[in-house]
Amino acid sequence: MRRSWLSMSAVYTPMLGVPVLLYLYMIFNLLHFGTAADAVLYLAMAGLAVFSVVSFIDVFVDRHRPPHFLNLQEDSRTREHHADIDTTVDENVRIVEVKIKRFNPQSKKLEENSYKVRVDRFHSVLDTILDIKRKQDPTIAMRYSCRMGICGSCGMVVNGKPVLACETNVFKNMEEGSITVAPMQGHPLLKDLVTDFDDFFSRHASIAPNIHRKDEVEKYEAKKEYIQTKEELSKFLPFSYCIMCGLCVDACPVVNINPMFIGPQALSQVQRYHADSRDQLGVKRLDMVDKLTHVWDCEFAGACSEACPKGVDPALSIQLLKTEIVKRNFGRE
Repeated sequence: MRRSWLSMSAVYTPMLGVPVLLYLYMIFNLLHFGTAADAVLYLAMAGLAVFSVVSFIDVFVDRHRPPHFLNLQEDSRTREHHADIDTTVDENVRIVEVKIKRFNPQSKKLEENSYKVRVDRFHSVLDTILDIKRKQDPTIAMRYSCRMGICGSCGMVVNGKPVLACETNVFKNMEEGSITVAPMQGHPLLKDLVTDFDDFFSRHASIAPNIHRKDEVEKYEAKKEYIQTKEELSKFLPFSYCIMCGLCVDACPVVNINPMFIGPQALSQVQRYHADSRDQLGVKRLDMVDKLTHVWDCEFAGACSEACPKGVDPALSIQLLKTEIVKRNFGRE
């Protein structure tokens, strides 16, 4: 704790007399009072020396001491406040049981492995599983990268819901002191919490997920930027935040019963590029998805939009695609 202003002034106020002593020294020299001038000079030098020592102690000693060396006279109210802080921290640390469902190749079933971990209120599910991997079971396989909800690598099922483990708080998702973690069901399982995304990326690539221009040379020798209005931007921007985490595919009930369905992620990206005023692929994009296993297989359950961690609305994008296809077909007739 810092020293009070009164105690500081008691030390530094006498030092204000040093300039006065120096003025007296100059006056006595002018009046040729040599003995008095020497005496005043010695007093001024002594004052400067004391001032230097006190300043050194204040700057380099007192201000760098650990807090428990300072203010040994703290009152009882301060001690009680510190005790309250410690109690609050203890109340926010719990022992949680983590049940991880792992595939057993011998029984060919998902089996629960239970672990007990000490967590605080800031722990994410990803932090908790990493603690288990470091301290209890290094054989757990999982996928993660950025730890901040950008890469989409740590998708898994927590208490029955597909989520990003790095964005899922343990305290908020505990059920009677435990959480259950499982791999995503909408993707082929590789090991433990790691699923295979090869098919997912292939489906994404099949819808030509990039801006197509009729002038091929323009891509490399563009003479000006593509100008868009705010209205044009608003038509595709909400669907451009997809991080390809695959949670919408895992949540989709159609994908889980019909593997031939291309899935909400790929369809939402079709709408993203079809609605982009810079894209010139036109009706060819609609032809890509005007199939029973594509846009018409969606039953509009809405689970994909609920699962998306970035607020993308795949269910809406699919309905917009259906509308565009119907308009195109009626116009053709």
